[in-house]
Amino acid sequence: MTTIQAVRVRIVRHGRVPQGAGELAVTKIRSVLRHVAKPVLSARVTLTTSADPAVAFPAKAQATLDLNGRIVRAGATGETMREAVELMVHRLRIRLDRVVHAPVSRRKTAQERHLGQRAGRAAGSVRRPFLLNVQI
Repeated sequence: MTTIQAVRVRIVRHGRVPQGAGELAVTKIRSVLRHVAKPVLSARVTLTTSADPAVAFPAKAQATLDLNGRIVRAGATGETMREAVELMVHRLRIRLDRVVHAPVSRRKTAQERHLGQRAGRAAGSVRRPFLLNVQI
């Protein structure tokens, strides 16, 4: 089963979203997901159009992907919904590239830190607090 077949892209619409904008967003998201090697557990696209005429960029597109437990988000605004979707997909590609090629965390887990502390002490030794000799 490929990544595209495994995930269903959910579309959430707010406001008067133009017809065909949801299908455009799903098509663009799926084209991005073809190049992702990690399993995609879920995908959601939120399309919002503001009714306020004073807003400079009334169209807003947001994508949220779950890549094997890691959440990747991207969003953009534009004068038209098509512009917002294309900019959102561009940002999503950049973020996915960072996630796929990101180095593995070098931080130790709590258990590794605990085992490291115990390995440094001799058996049966008691930790004594460090006292600073300060004369006033």
